[in-house]
Amino acid sequence: MSPRASTPRAPARTDRNAGQRADFVRPKTAQQAVAEALREDITTGKLPPGSWIVQESVAEQFGVSRIPIREALKTLEAEEYITYVPHSGYRVTKLSLAELTEVFRLRNILEEELIRDAMPRMTDAAVREMREAMAEMDAAAAVEDLVAVGIANRRFHHLTYQDSQMARTKRIVNQLWNTADAYRPLYAHLMDLTQVNTEHLLIVDAIEARDTDRAVLLNNQHRAHAVEHLTLAFGQEEQEATKL
Repeated sequence: MSPRASTPRAPARTDRNAGQRADFVRPKTAQQAVAEALREDITTGKLPPGSWIVQESVAEQFGVSRIPIREALKTLEAEEYITYVPHSGYRVTKLSLAELTEVFRLRNILEEELIRDAMPRMTDAAVREMREAMAEMDAAAAVEDLVAVGIANRRFHHLTYQDSQMARTKRIVNQLWNTADAYRPLYAHLMDLTQVNTEHLLIVDAIEARDTDRAVLLNNQHRAHAVEHLTLAFGQEEQEATKL
């Protein structure tokens, strides 16, 4: 018998993940990296609402081909951060104050449904995570990191309804958040972050007490303040425009 024939064959592996390193993190694809970078540019105001996104410039900026750029832009369009304009290209979604007010009104309606649906399944662990998100906001505010403030704020609100089983409604609400995210830098300077977290604390206390009606009421009042800030910011922007 030849040496080759006498070599026992290793058994076929049926579990592709068996033996996989726990500390291994798969690198981001070019598409994911570009989408993440553009998303941050939008939410920080580097690319304000209405800004055109030129694919050639983005490809040059990130040193990648236009294929991952196109895929990243499609991802951001699906998330409603950007809008495709026929024969012109992509631009950061630009809304009027009336349209933004509608976005916040829709969030009121849908988040109320989500909170009510989630409350019977709310856990003490989720409440602890909300308090952790508040602490993250405080820490970010202390160093004036508005990006981190926004991320922690969004995490906080997501936790208030994460246990809802209304998956479609959660996807719609997530898109509404994305649509309004580009406008956060416009009114961020008007926000009293101490007051924001005070309102968060009241919401958490209501959720911890499983007081659904109070949690919904406080959440709606909290969002109304954001609309007030947006209205003021739009007014200031219009005043600046008339001076030019």
